[in-house]
Amino acid sequence: MSKTTVRPFQSSDYDAVIALRETALPSSHPRNDPKRAICRKLAVGDGLLLVAERGGRIVGTVMAGYDGVRGWIYSLAVAEDARRQGIGRSLLEEAEQKLRDKGCDKINLQVLAENSELVEFYNKCGFHVEDRISMGKDTLAADTISEPVPTIAVNAEIELSQIVWKDRSAYLQHLNETGEFYERMGKMPFPYRQSDVDTWLASVQRETLRTHKRRNWAIRNPEGNLIGGIGLFDIVSGEKCGTGYWLAKPYWGRGIMTVALRKLCDFAFETYDLHRIFAQALATNPASGKVLQNAGFELEGTLRNHFFRDGKVDDVQYYGRLRSS
Repeated sequence: MSKTTVRPFQSSDYDAVIALRETALPSSHPRNDPKRAICRKLAVGDGLLLVAERGGRIVGTVMAGYDGVRGWIYSLAVAEDARRQGIGRSLLEEAEQKLRDKGCDKINLQVLAENSELVEFYNKCGFHVEDRISMGKDTLAADTISEPVPTIAVNAEIELSQIVWKDRSAYLQHLNETGEFYERMGKMPFPYRQSDVDTWLASVQRETLRTHKRRNWAIRNPEGNLIGGIGLFDIVSGEKCGTGYWLAKPYWGRGIMTVALRKLCDFAFETYDLHRIFAQALATNPASGKVLQNAGFELEGTLRNHFFRDGKVDDVQYYGRLRSS
């Protein structure tokens, strides 16, 4: 029998983990949708999503969490044909160790009362039933994009609008066509996988729902298809914010990003009463610097050897545009 290895989740595990959870932890409730759970966990980036691999196959997974006070085991699943072989215990022990490494001194979990087999498993692993009343509140009904970003008409050919789940295929296509370029610029992973897309879209939805510190738009052509993205981040109303963008390769060289960026800056200055918008570009990406300059930004300085990736360093150029620009 092949050795079982417990390791952190990788984006290439996405489909296998979803399939495993759908089989081992079936649920009809939307809040238990594995895609939703995994994407939101990946957006947190705490390293507490683990998998068990044997012979190149994912045979188990566990998701844990730590809020600074208590640790939690949210879900543990093992493939049916790999159970009673110590895989669940190995996953649990690794999750516990990672929680201890974060300073956690108490771990909680919840089990349905009628699931006596699972209760027995956790008892054997050192967990005990405590005299507590478990209470919960389902907020999923309110978890829709109730306040989407406003649509911004750039010109007759381009508009900026809300990013939605149906944009998944366009993201996957365009970012794998141009992703190697953006990966070199330090902005995105390459190759771009479905898990990367879903995690990004979950993050966009969460930010749209719950904060105005970051706002993201799809850049769409006349047919309404996504051809790029643009956004604002670190928004401080009455003061400043940053901006970033990307564009699908077939649309490069047409001036699309310049006009889109100008329009978004006008919107941001007015909506958030800003005095300044800032951006950055690698010195090895003069095309991005040209876009910024054409959109009214001025080069303000260069941070030498500021960006590190794959053992290489690059200078980062900082640009700014003031409200009067």
